[in-house]
Amino acid sequence: MKVYLKCVKTIFLKIGWWPNHHALLHLDDFLCRYGPMHGWWMFPFKRVIGSLQKMNTNHKIG
Repeated sequence: MKVYLKCVKTIFLKIGWWPNHHALLHLDDFLCRYGPMHGWWMFPFKRVIGSLQKMNTNHKIG
């Protein structure tokens, strides 16, 4: 992953790092500790939360 990220950085000079780039460095540790990703992957939930946060509201409950 480190080699991949170095190549990405040299090819795409103007692109900044995202949290997912950093997470890639820890992916092998996560897989060893927690097993297959489908058991602990939170992207679907985060995607729903992101969609809800983009909705226009009047900041009142109900």
